[in-house]
Amino acid sequence: MTRDPDASPPDTPRTPDLLENGGEPVHPLPAHLLPALALAETRRLMLHPLAIAGLALYLLGLATTEWAPRPAYSALTNGFVVLWGLPIFFAATLTASATRRAGTDELLAVTPVGRNLRTAACCLAGLGPFLLACAIQAVMVSVYVAADVELERFPSVHEIAAGPLCMLGACFLGVAVARWLPWPGVSVLVMLALIVVNQRVEPHHSTLSMLGLYVEFARWGPPPYLEGVGFLPGSPAWHALYLLALSLGAGALAMTRDSDRRGLWVGIGAALVVTASVAAIRQLP
Repeated sequence: MTRDPDASPPDTPRTPDLLENGGEPVHPLPAHLLPALALAETRRLMLHPLAIAGLALYLLGLATTEWAPRPAYSALTNGFVVLWGLPIFFAATLTASATRRAGTDELLAVTPVGRNLRTAACCLAGLGPFLLACAIQAVMVSVYVAADVELERFPSVHEIAAGPLCMLGACFLGVAVARWLPWPGVSVLVMLALIVVNQRVEPHHSTLSMLGLYVEFARWGPPPYLEGVGFLPGSPAWHALYLLALSLGAGALAMTRDSDRRGLWVGIGAALVVTASVAAIRQLP
């Protein structure tokens, strides 16, 4: 069968527009691709050696913790933040930067899965550690209730939520660092800066402690530091909102780097900065 020479040529695939940043093709976020890619990134993140090592360290620390009121309270409120939160931050940074470090960004640039889609999937992968942390917290709450663990008072839901929210923020911040600061050693400097800031506000038990990411809601007693002697003044509810706004803000920052809708993500980020600022002020005693 011959083709009419006067007929119009068949439609050809449309060449994707180019991003101003780096000239990488901009692809819309196909609804059918994002969930599958997010699940793949979640598996990569959860099975990263640092993520597994952090979870193992946390479980080991939990198994060896004294079940006196003070350490038991801390285990239920902020036990994730150091032992698991720090490794998951570096795991998120490494998984999000894996293609760049392997030198395959140029190969992936010609596929239907643009870097904006990959960044969205890396951010969604942060829900994996967050949901696992929530599940562990639920199990621990059940154990505390069943074992009638001695506490001055049972933690509020906002205090219990602090650990998982820090996990979520660590994942989102790791992706943001991988996208905006793609240089060796920068992730270590970012984490050191966060630790320094936390240590600067932590000694101010009655004023600025709630501005930290690692917050001890129950105060230490005299040696051997097992008895509770009261609680940190301030609002745990506003602190939970503060952590949530900071976490989502880190995710918006990551998306701003590669999205073809930067104005949208800048607006979302600005709204989250305002929310975090208001919550930061309202949480203080």
